[in-house]
Amino acid sequence: MRALLALLVVAGCKDAQLEKAQASFDRYRRPDLVMAQLALQPGDAVADVGAGRGYFTHRLAAAVGARGRVVATDVDFAALQQIGAARAGEAPIELRKVPPDQPSLEPGAYDLILLSEVDHLLPDRAAWLRRAQAALKPGGRIAVVNRRTFRAALLQAAADAGMQVTGERDEIPAYFVVLLEVK
Repeated sequence: MRALLALLVVAGCKDAQLEKAQASFDRYRRPDLVMAQLALQPGDAVADVGAGRGYFTHRLAAAVGARGRVVATDVDFAALQQIGAARAGEAPIELRKVPPDQPSLEPGAYDLILLSEVDHLLPDRAAWLRRAQAALKPGGRIAVVNRRTFRAALLQAAADAGMQVTGERDEIPAYFVVLLEVK
């Protein structure tokens, strides 16, 4: 009994430490400001590209609600599996392993494609953005969130892909948020 109690206390401490670390990370990354910039609507269809373990996935699923759709993609399916199932009131979350050079998203299906800290890993940003445009619904957008050091290269790739910046948020200390649409 004492051993079980000790395990529960240790587990509780680890959970508290994880929650504290997550809160600190959120103060740095400011997902609240990112989500506000995305301006998602209930029922929207969203792709979380390079979702990894899903830092934004459940936030996206909550924003678009149960009538919405979220597809989380990554090259690492083991990471995607850590996202877990949608919670009450969230959009269903589909997990999809994809190659690094292809969006692998069905044509004309998405209101928003989010790339969070992943565009700099794409073999050819401009080519990827051109291919991703086909997955957007009319008026659909691509949102890129990344560290400021990658902003100039992203803007050049967007211009090369025939996209224009239609929104930007820059008050997050180390990050930028850019919304792109087809010209």
